[in-house]
Amino acid sequence: MDDENLIQRIKAGDADAMDQLIQKYYGMVYAYCYRKLGNRNDALDITQETFLHFCRNFDSYAQRGKVKNYLYTIAHNLYVSMLRKGTPIHLEEVKKEVPSNNVETEHFEVVDSIKRALSELPNEQRDVILLRFYQDLKIKDIARITGSGLSVTKYRLSQGVKAIKKLMKGD
Repeated sequence: MDDENLIQRIKAGDADAMDQLIQKYYGMVYAYCYRKLGNRNDALDITQETFLHFCRNFDSYAQRGKVKNYLYTIAHNLYVSMLRKGTPIHLEEVKKEVPSNNVETEHFEVVDSIKRALSELPNEQRDVILLRFYQDLKIKDIARITGSGLSVTKYRLSQGVKAIKKLMKGD
C-alpha cells in the first residue's frame, strides 16, 4: 500500500494504518540507526523514539515529501540531540564468530575494515555515506534530512568516499 493512502487512513483514525506504516519502515530506520551508532541497544532506543515522535506529532505532520525521508530526519535529529547531551555512543558491539572458510574470513575482514573506516569519519561525512550507500537515498533527500545544502552534501559525500578509500588502503 502506498504511503499517501496510509496517511489518509491514519488521518481518518485508522490505527491499523499506523501499524502498517511503522512495520513498513521500522527495519529501514533501525538499520540506519544501527549503522550510525554501532550499538544495538542505542539503535533500538533511537528507532523507537523516532516512531514515538512521529505518532505523537502526527497531527502536525504535513506530507510535503516522502514519509521515509521524514522518519530519517527525525532519527537524524534524535541522534544529534544525543550527541549534544553527551550521551555515550558505543561504536560497536562486535561479536566475532569464527569463520568456517577463507571466503567468510575475507568478507568479515572487509566488513570490519569498512566499519572501522566509517567510525573514523567526521559525523557529517558518515551520515551522508550511510544515507547514500546503505539506505540508497538520493543526494537531494540526504540534503533535506541532514539540513544541509545540496552542494555541501555532495562535497561531504565525495570527501567521505576519499577518506574511506585512503583508510582502506592502510588495511
